[in-house]
Amino acid sequence: MEGSLIIKGNYYYAKFRVDGKQKMLATKVPVKGNNKRKAERVLKELIAKYEGLNLENENVLFTTFLDKWLQSVKPILKPATWESYDKTVSGKIKLYFEPKNYRFRDIKPEIFTEYFVFLAQQGKSNGKGGLSYKTVKNIRGVLSSAYEYAIENSYIKDNPVLKSRMPSFAHNIKSDVPEYSAEQVRKLLLFAKENDSHIYIFLLLALYTGLRKGELLALTWDDVDYDKKLLRVNKSRTGSRKAITTQITTPKTESSNRKIPLNDIVLEALKAEKKRQEEYSAILGNGYDKSSSFIIRTVLGKPYVNLSAINRVVNRLTEKAGLPHCTIHGFRHSVASILDDNGVPIQDISVLLGHESVQTTERIYINRRKTAKETTINALDSAINLNIA
Repeated sequence: MEGSLIIKGNYYYAKFRVDGKQKMLATKVPVKGNNKRKAERVLKELIAKYEGLNLENENVLFTTFLDKWLQSVKPILKPATWESYDKTVSGKIKLYFEPKNYRFRDIKPEIFTEYFVFLAQQGKSNGKGGLSYKTVKNIRGVLSSAYEYAIENSYIKDNPVLKSRMPSFAHNIKSDVPEYSAEQVRKLLLFAKENDSHIYIFLLLALYTGLRKGELLALTWDDVDYDKKLLRVNKSRTGSRKAITTQITTPKTESSNRKIPLNDIVLEALKAEKKRQEEYSAILGNGYDKSSSFIIRTVLGKPYVNLSAINRVVNRLTEKAGLPHCTIHGFRHSVASILDDNGVPIQDISVLLGHESVQTTERIYINRRKTAKETTINALDSAINLNIA
């Protein structure tokens, strides 16, 4: 398919024929500023799109392939996962590759190696410094997923991302996630309770169960079994930074479907929260949201439809309590570390957190410690029993 550019007003327009009919589309590229080459790239992308994005076509651009991949996998991914892919493609990958005008068929492993070096050296959005090892690795993972899709659909045979090289980093290991000690957890929970914070029940459940944020915000009252003193975890909430959503999904992994024992403190707090919500509903009438049965709600009964909103509430409370910043994900680290410090077997910690394997728990939450426990050295000393006078 052939096409050309024409100028209408202050913008370039793409002109080509589709099924024998002439089509003219705005490229949104202004004429002013010597943007013809950019407009030519947009023309090629539009032509590829209207050719049905046949990836076997030699002229299909690499960035067009990424668009095709994103749209193809959107129906099969959880919204939060797809949005993270979309953000990475538009915010990091396309910004680098669009000006280079690479064709999909031209991409070689060394091109990705050069890209990863660029990210490590000057990949920050402001151009001042490079990205961390973990961030570059995540971007590499997104690219690899896109190429696995291409292999599955027989567009190519090999994944060039897997054959690329990662640059060296001064600090390959991510710094520890901030976490709280048992005393800091106690201080936060007491502060929240004494100040009658509406997120007390959220904090109590997070720090007594180690649930993920999406799992916590998906909990409904019928998940609580007061007789058996159990909490059923069988769903999760996905959120969006772009749009409000209350979409309920399955938990992260099959192992995330689990039942968690509840002690009397948590059970009594749940009963008190249920009563509080019923009283607010009676007092506020139509001003209280009765459309859902979520346990975690705002003061007006609304669910936290944007999952990042709860972060701001927690951050304000921890600051008022005089505690250092700790993310909600850091609460999971706190739970794991406190249990490990108190001799709970790693297998039990793994089941509580809903991990697929003990190795995951060890890698993420336990083995990240850089300082050996004093008890470890004491045990060694006791076994050797040198007793030098």
